[in-house]
Amino acid sequence: MRLILLLLFFLVQGLGFSQTIIGTVREKSSGLPLPFANVFVSNTTFGKATDKDGKFRISGNLPQEIEVVASFVGYITEVKKVSIRGQSEIFLDFELSFNESNLSEIELKAKRDKAWEREFRRFEEVFLALPDDSYKPKIEIVNPWVVDFEKVRVQNGANYLRASAQEPIKIINRALGYEIDYYLQDFRVLRVGSRFYGQVFYEPIQGEPEQEEAWDLARDENYYSSIRYLNQSILLNLADTKHFRIYHAIPDELDRVRTNDFTRELNKSIIPIANDSILKRPLGDGNFRIFLPGRMEIHHLDKEWRNDYYTNIYHAISWIQAPDGYYDVDRNGVLLNPTQLVLSGYLGRQRMARILPLDFEPKTDFVVGSMTEEVVHDQGQKFNRLREKPWITTNKPYYYPGEAVWIGGQMLYQEAIWSDTLSRVIHVDLVAPDSVFQSYQFPIENSRISGGFVLPSDLPVGNYALRAYTNWSLNYPASDQFHLEFPVIDPRYKPKPENPVEDSFMGSVEVTETYSISDSLSYRVMDLELNFLDEFQNPLEAKFVITMTDAEEVSFLKPKSDLESSLNWFDKMLPKDFSSEWSRQIEYGISVQGEFIPANRRQSFSQRITVVRGDLEDFGQVKSDSSGRFWATGLYYSGTAQIAIAAVNEKSRPFGTVKWIPMAKPSPPTFIPILEYDLISRPTESQFLDTSGDYILLEEFVKEVSKDNLSDSDWYGYSEPDRVMDENSIKLSTTLCDVLQRMGFNCRSQRFGNYTYGERTGSPLLIIDGFKYPFLEGGEFKELLDSFVPQELESVGVYTYGNMVFGMAGYAGVIVLKTKRGQKFTVDSDRKFNSDGFGIFPVPGFTDFAPFLKNPPSDQYLRRKPTIYWEPVAETSNGQFQSKVKVPYGTKSIHIRVEGRSDDGEAFSKLIQIEL
Repeated sequence: MRLILLLLFFLVQGLGFSQTIIGTVREKSSGLPLPFANVFVSNTTFGKATDKDGKFRISGNLPQEIEVVASFVGYITEVKKVSIRGQSEIFLDFELSFNESNLSEIELKAKRDKAWEREFRRFEEVFLALPDDSYKPKIEIVNPWVVDFEKVRVQNGANYLRASAQEPIKIINRALGYEIDYYLQDFRVLRVGSRFYGQVFYEPIQGEPEQEEAWDLARDENYYSSIRYLNQSILLNLADTKHFRIYHAIPDELDRVRTNDFTRELNKSIIPIANDSILKRPLGDGNFRIFLPGRMEIHHLDKEWRNDYYTNIYHAISWIQAPDGYYDVDRNGVLLNPTQLVLSGYLGRQRMARILPLDFEPKTDFVVGSMTEEVVHDQGQKFNRLREKPWITTNKPYYYPGEAVWIGGQMLYQEAIWSDTLSRVIHVDLVAPDSVFQSYQFPIENSRISGGFVLPSDLPVGNYALRAYTNWSLNYPASDQFHLEFPVIDPRYKPKPENPVEDSFMGSVEVTETYSISDSLSYRVMDLELNFLDEFQNPLEAKFVITMTDAEEVSFLKPKSDLESSLNWFDKMLPKDFSSEWSRQIEYGISVQGEFIPANRRQSFSQRITVVRGDLEDFGQVKSDSSGRFWATGLYYSGTAQIAIAAVNEKSRPFGTVKWIPMAKPSPPTFIPILEYDLISRPTESQFLDTSGDYILLEEFVKEVSKDNLSDSDWYGYSEPDRVMDENSIKLSTTLCDVLQRMGFNCRSQRFGNYTYGERTGSPLLIIDGFKYPFLEGGEFKELLDSFVPQELESVGVYTYGNMVFGMAGYAGVIVLKTKRGQKFTVDSDRKFNSDGFGIFPVPGFTDFAPFLKNPPSDQYLRRKPTIYWEPVAETSNGQFQSKVKVPYGTKSIHIRVEGRSDDGEAFSKLIQIEL
């Protein structure tokens, strides 16, 4: 009790103590006073301009350890660290030196280029606000040109990107109502984290009464969610504060696996800690030391928040840890040395958008905040988070009628976290102004795009474009569609080549190539190796498209619609007043829409609709709405399939009628991008074409697994699951639900993460020893899961993103259980579907296309062709990409074009020319 009273005494005494700083600012070389120089106490609103004699006077209730800053345009800023303990007045004099290296505003603006813009976007995310923060649109740097970047290499240390500013960075924070001058001293971004430091002066903005009231509420809310207030509540022993609850996070035990159920973890992996049980001691200088027993979990009780850490907790969560076991604060709870404390979770979101001045005092004692207010600022921003846009490229920059075309690319997401929620189908149209000539659709797998088609041999020559979009993106402005210029040329001509050197854009990514050539009977073999390095010469992981063409046959044309320019889409936010009818659905596979028409007035329009492909190769059920409209998605097949649709009663008998409604295409574009080029004659003897006759069409996307070839080693004929847990990992859990929760499955909601966001999908497809259990109701699904214990399982696999091959049956995800009994049978044999009473409709599926033949027969002579190699879904392993490329004899020169993004999001493109 004595310690508590002593702490309260120190705090109350400190809060009521005011100090004054008096001094002069002079020019160092002449000793003359500098009038109108800025002097302020860093991280506060306390500041003054010097008078005509260069003098200043600052008074207020100040922290005991402060930095006082003096600055003047054209001079080097001077900072003095001062301790004001027990002193009512402090005298300081500053002498500022002229900054001879200072660049003019015009010179600084001239330094801006694409690389600078890319680094500046990165700088804003670290410095101002996270991309999903609702404050981000309300805070801006008004003089961005003062910021410069350089890459620093450290011998035997971590390399980093450094930012500097020769003038104070001027910030307007319209979320909290401050104009801010930030004197940047250090800013660095490493691959594993980031940090920044500087002196800051806050000046409150004067606004209308309603605006100032909103600022007061926002400031109070951020104060009560801050580490400063948490420290104050610890110092004051505020038991069971309405803002925080503190838990000690116990390290994982070998014989117990942590779950995401808060009630099960309470008093096991997290132990409640009362504020008054946390040890703190005065240091004798007005500061305090707080001791932490380990990693602490902080629950922000009044901050509603979406989190994936617990499935049954709906407020924000943070974690704090002191590497040395303690950290020091002043009487106001301000960290004296920020490196003493590691913050993560909600507290780790703090950027300049949410940092308050140290002299801020709240006007209320309780604020209720919500995720809706904090993360989703307005409808426009909410919808912006769910935006997607495709980027595609082709194997060549131009084509001739009748040629095969291969496309590759990747999806861009405004928020990558929602990628498992959004589209799995891309639509590609061959268009000209006011015309759509052909349409294709291809699957999106792991955010990558791969496909192809054959141009009609009678297609008129001219300038076309490939328009790429998803059904979901049609809810958004036309800017969310992608257009790629697509010239179709008379075979007698080819474009006059441009300079290939101008094509490369690498940013901070470096790509180097090595190769060797050997001869075989039918073709030459190139052993190609590409090495990807970051700006610090570290191996870099990347996903990209690579194409190799005969440089003599295929003229180089620099594309306009490259990936680098496409990334500008990220900066194009939706307007705040954006609205949409949301008539377009997310497609998780081939989709069917239609209308149910009752047979009589007694029948409701809202019915369960059964959709069947072929002879039960795939089937599913959806429900029509109150007007009879229905939507089914998730089918997976190529070509055109016969789809049977009907409303079925309890006795499995169809009733009423159904009408299939084909998917509506967007209107033809009025404008398309066009490449400019001059034509030159093409020798008759070298008029090679990429024709589909050289390649083999894809077989059916989904292969039915028979009893004879069924093998649990290859997951019953399907690809490797997205996540797998073996017997050794399974036995650490007590229930099958525990196992699945560790694999991202929520046993309570029976959902996988964000998958099928906003859709009613039912339970996942369950496969046990090869036997399928589709469309189980929630109770049946749980009962079947509960009938297994981990000890009888050999392995468990789950499919979420890779579930497309299971069709509608796997629409909500797939769980595959292999038991130690190992029964190997399937329900797919000896079945027959009775389609009487069903409507039968021909529904186009994914486009059949000819995949590029990378491994031709070794005994077959490989003729010359324009495209030598094509890989639309290439990726590195430990920063390397290796491939054996079969090169036709007679090829003398090769262009290798590489375009994609690093795993850090950096775009790159490079054209490499190799002479053989």
